[in-house]
Formats: sequence, C-alpha cells, structure tokens
Amino acid sequence: MKFLPDNYQAPKNSNNYMKLQDGENKIRILSSPIVGWEDWIESKPVRYRMDQKPCKSHDPKKPVRHFWTFIVWNYQEERIQVLQITQVTIRGNIEALCKDEDWGDPFTYDMKIIRKGEGVDTEYMVNPLPHKEITPKMKEEFLKNRCNLDALFDNGDPFSPEWETYTPGFFEQKQPEKSSKITKEQMEELKLILVKCGGDYMTQVLNHLKNSSSNIETLADLTPALYDKIKTAALKKMEPANA
Repeated sequence: MKFLPDNYQAPKNSNNYMKLQDGENKIRILSSPIVGWEDWIESKPVRYRMDQKPCKSHDPKKPVRHFWTFIVWNYQEERIQVLQITQVTIRGNIEALCKDEDWGDPFTYDMKIIRKGEGVDTEYMVNPLPHKEITPKMKEEFLKNRCNLDALFDNGDPFSPEWETYTPGFFEQKQPEKSSKITKEQMEELKLILVKCGGDYMTQVLNHLKNSSSNIETLADLTPALYDKIKTAALKKMEPANA
C-alpha cells in the first residue's frame, strides 16, 4: 500500500489575495487600481481613501502606508486574485512603465515582480514582458469571479456575491473615441502656414474643400487626416520660397 496515490497533487492555495513570494511572481494586471492609505488596528488592516489619510497611525511602530490594489491573474496559481502593493520600488517601476510610450498602461503585457531578501533587506524589481493579448481563460475567470475592490475600504470581502456593482476589467471599459475634428490649436497653426504660402492660397484650399464631397466649409471642420494632408502640401509649397 502506498502512502499517497500516484496521481496526487497538493491542492492550490484558495486564498483570494496574492502574496509576493521569493523569486519571480508573474502576473497580468486586469483592472485599474483603487488607491489610498493603510493603517493597522489590532493586527487588522484599515484602508482609507486618498482624501481621508489619518493624521497619525494607530500603532507608532507601523506608519500609515500608501497602497495600490488591483485585480491580477496569478500565473503560478492560475487564478484571479487581488494584489495590494505598498512597496515604493514596485509602484515606482510600474508608474515609470505607464509613462513610457513603448510600454504604456500594464494591461497589454505581463510582468514579473522579483522579490529577493528578507525583512528590511528585501528588494523588488519589476520586469515587463513582451506585449500580448490576455487569454480567453483569464477573461472567463475574471467574469466568473467578480470582485468589488471598493469593499476593502469598509473591510468587506470584495469577492462576496452580495455586491451589486463590481470592479470592471480593463477589457470591459469603453475606450475613448478619437476626435473627428482638429483642435483649435491645429486650426490656428494651419492658418499661419496657409497665409505664409502667399496670395489667395487659403481661399483656393477652402474652395476646393467646399466643392469636394467632404462637406467642409471652414478649417475648423477638418478631420485629422485632411489636416495632415493639407499641412504637408502647404509646407511643400513653401519649400521653393525658403530655399
């Protein structure tokens, strides 16, 4: 008789909260974060919104800390979890990626958070991975395990079925529509360029637009695509005079 069956596998951790382990922690961030302040009272975390920061911590040995909390896909656990970040290094690295035009918001790529050391000597590093789409399984599990992050401000269970509203995944949020008209600044810039072309060049351009099928009466009606074409043509016309 064997002590364990041949196909035995230890059950996965059922904890809905991700804890960063030593070494690599590979995740995909699936929601925008809630942000605020965390204090500890009788060994329990108490979270406050950004505009409600306590004047001082309940325990002088544990200062109030700024936090981000968001929903992630934990690759090691292969499940949806909530991850809270209070470490300045991690937040700084993710913020830098958001501001980098080659990376942007961390919804389109995975990242590895690497943890080394113990106690005050603990170090963290964030490595972004190549851009790629989330998998159907991630989306399916996200929608199956709905989470209300705002419940954490009231010490509630964000995964409780009682909530009427839930934190949306980034893939559920409506993307801002691109403007179909140029900005006022672009219009004024184009006017100056057309005037520099000399003569009645601006009038010729407007007459051409009115007689075309574009239904454009003034420069303010230009689409970004037409704006680029007219600006390029005007600058090219100015070249001989500048030579």
